Amino acid sequence: MLAKTGRFNRLRESNALFADFNAREPLSLFRGHFVLFHALYRLRDRARRERRGELAIEPLAIVLRPPAADASAQAIFATPEAERLSAWYGDWERWRTATAAEVIEWLRQFQALRRSGGQRALALAALGLQDPVDRAAIKQQYRRLAMRHHPDRGGDGLRLRDINAAWAVLQAGSDE
Repeated sequence: MLAKTGRFNRLRESNALFADFNAREPLSLFRGHFVLFHALYRLRDRARRERRGELAIEPLAIVLRPPAADASAQAIFATPEAERLSAWYGDWERWRTATAAEVIEWLRQFQALRRSGGQRALALAALGLQDPVDRAAIKQQYRRLAMRHHPDRGGDGLRLRDINAAWAVLQAGSDE
């Protein structure tokens, strides 16, 4: 889309970080991606600081949501995974030191995880489980953890959100 509109050419001309960008080369693609997400996470942090809203950064959507009314509402968006990604993209040394071989290996690992049902494995791990496990055991563990980590019972809201997200992944992948 950017290439068709000429915007990308203007970006390449105006920004040295994109001058040598080539989407067909893994290291170049990684560096372009890294710069974009580095900037997005910095913008998210700035929007939070200035109480302008919450920039939700997802693989297929980037959305500026209205400011949270209080800290507990803001915590809904500040998942541990989002914070890990923010820290990862915040480390500018990654951009400088990544090699083509590392990028190719990261892509290989990502594809292998995707093909192997990685979402299920990650969701089970979030619940402290691993395959083979039956549906009843998953449901029992989900309920136990949800009760333990619910903020109304003195639990951690961020952990509860991870538990609920894992449950949603497992529900979506269910044949029932």
